[in-house]
Amino acid sequence: MTTEIAISHNTVGATEILNNNVALAMGAGLIPLPLVDLAAITAVQLKMGKELAEFYGVDYKEDQIKGIVISLIAAYTATSAGSVTAAAAAKSIPVLGAVFGVITLPVVAGGLTYAVGKVFIQHIESGRTFLSFDISEVQAGFLREVEKGKGIVSDQAKGFGAKMAQVSDNLENRLDGAINSLLKR
Repeated sequence: MTTEIAISHNTVGATEILNNNVALAMGAGLIPLPLVDLAAITAVQLKMGKELAEFYGVDYKEDQIKGIVISLIAAYTATSAGSVTAAAAAKSIPVLGAVFGVITLPVVAGGLTYAVGKVFIQHIESGRTFLSFDISEVQAGFLREVEKGKGIVSDQAKGFGAKMAQVSDNLENRLDGAINSLLKR
């Protein structure tokens, strides 16, 4: 198996599962309680593994998927100086920590979930099962996919933020117009 993570073009359903779970993981990253947020993010990734196994019709055991997810996250945190843990722990610092955690952890959670999903999809599409999963074979590709996923999620969040700002501006303009029209009466 190569360290490049590639998904075939006929996996629209798998990509939908991936995207839905990335969004859920980002939402879990918004949970304001340290450790509860990490547990929720991990639960999303476990759910995604089960959904992908069912989608592709491969056997799985929840304990196997759990072990794989935990190993992949451990591989990431070992190489990233614990950014996930730091982002989660930062939430416990009054005010500034909460702001930092709300901004950072959803992006990291989305990027990690994206990478876990990509690795799972590539592994299953190569004809393997979760029984034959070897972390050392996918670690380098996984780490690249985390960074790619964080970039994708960050860009999507910026796009969402820009859309929300536009909606807010439009609403403000309409309210100003309505107030001005009422005052002119």
